[in-house]
Amino acid sequence: AEAGYVSVTMADLRAYVEKGTELPDRPVVITFDDGYRSNYDLAYPLLQQYRAKAVIAVMAYMQDNPGGNFLTWDMCREMSQTGLVEFGSHTYESHAGEGIKRLTGESREEYEARIFPDIEKSISMIQSEVGGEVLFFAYPHGTTDKWAAGFLKEHFSVSVTTRHGPADISDGLYDMPRHNISMVADVSEFLPA
Repeated sequence: AEAGYVSVTMADLRAYVEKGTELPDRPVVITFDDGYRSNYDLAYPLLQQYRAKAVIAVMAYMQDNPGGNFLTWDMCREMSQTGLVEFGSHTYESHAGEGIKRLTGESREEYEARIFPDIEKSISMIQSEVGGEVLFFAYPHGTTDKWAAGFLKEHFSVSVTTRHGPADISDGLYDMPRHNISMVADVSEFLPA
């Protein structure tokens, strides 16, 4: 914020690309993968304090197992209702295995029968529990698969990988790279003043 960066959501990016809606001069998307409880306990209060926006890609099956280290649907709803947090898919439970990566010897039909219903289930659960449109998909383990590309474009407006680097939206909103920010990295390394 001190360097003039303004957080935006995936809905903001989509509106810019599709409708020419203005973006701030230095837009940045803050993303969190998995849906850990720390997104609520640690990040959410900071988002509120700084009026910053973020996007959380949840592994939707974890919200069905409350009491652990993951967000509950109530927490998701609360954050979403503020307009500061948008929710996307990190699959329903495919993240727990190989993500959406094709398995050795798997036919296209087998692949689609295993992966597509899982992603659809994540979308319907997020919509049912949190409301709104699910615009965003974060590849589990950052691994893409060409057999999923068309399906993902039919169901999402934006997708991101874990490939390191800044995203350039003039290249489109699919398979965008991201910076992985850790507690030991200085953010100025990624967002110059």
